[in-house]
Amino acid sequence: MLSFELERPSTLAEAMKLLEREGAWAKNGGTDLLVWMKKHAIQPKLVVDLSLIEELHRIHFDPKEGLTVGACVTLNDLANFKEARELYPALVEAAMSHSDHIIRNKATYVGNLCSSVPSGDMIPPTVVYQGVLHLASHHGERAVPIMEFIVGPRRNVLKPGEVVTRVTLPVPDGPSAGRYIKLGRRNALDLAQVGVACVVTDGPSGRRYRLSYGAVSPVPVRATKAEALLEGVKSPDGALLERVAEEAKLSVNPITDVRASREYRLSMVGELTKRAIAECLERL
Repeated sequence: MLSFELERPSTLAEAMKLLEREGAWAKNGGTDLLVWMKKHAIQPKLVVDLSLIEELHRIHFDPKEGLTVGACVTLNDLANFKEARELYPALVEAAMSHSDHIIRNKATYVGNLCSSVPSGDMIPPTVVYQGVLHLASHHGERAVPIMEFIVGPRRNVLKPGEVVTRVTLPVPDGPSAGRYIKLGRRNALDLAQVGVACVVTDGPSGRRYRLSYGAVSPVPVRATKAEALLEGVKSPDGALLERVAEEAKLSVNPITDVRASREYRLSMVGELTKRAIAECLERL
């Protein structure tokens, strides 16, 4: 690992000023950043540790505004939060699938999104729950939907001097059920070969479905055409689920790598889509 400077600001204003410096990187939990540094995948001149900024550790729920998760809230804190378990179960399942208990005590929800790797466990559930990232700099604040935040593998819209302060997820508009299924070569401490997030909601306009996938596209993806086939359907039969599975496969563009082939990933997208929908319907 090459030498670098470390700063630990206690206020957001200090952090934003430091992040304007050339070669500066923000650190939340550091579980991705430190690995990349050791591998020389990145070589920051300055690491800005955000962990002393109190406001970034807040997580709360408002019945009108929804769930707000600060940038330094860990995956374990998120998974143990009552309203997250009750209203955003796919998000909690993704957090629990991320790694072991020790790593989840450091790894953060926002950090996983900012790493912007295609296999990030927290990305698909953030998509189906329509998450929005809130970015702040000395030039002001802006809100960026998750579908617009990540623009490629390890690439996002953050500018120098900008930091993600929190993620917000709106309240489901009716009774809902969610599921996140992660397919890996082993049960623990492995990157996803395929990740599937599904949410089914009984809202004022009828039953709605949302589907998103990880590790099968360079950017966040929703299977909107597959969702349209299901809209309003209370109990989809086998034939409809097969059509949905085929449409879902058309919405992704996986690669072949050391973890799985393109063909295997496509097949699993179809199978796990059917399974996730069925399990959401059972929970409803």
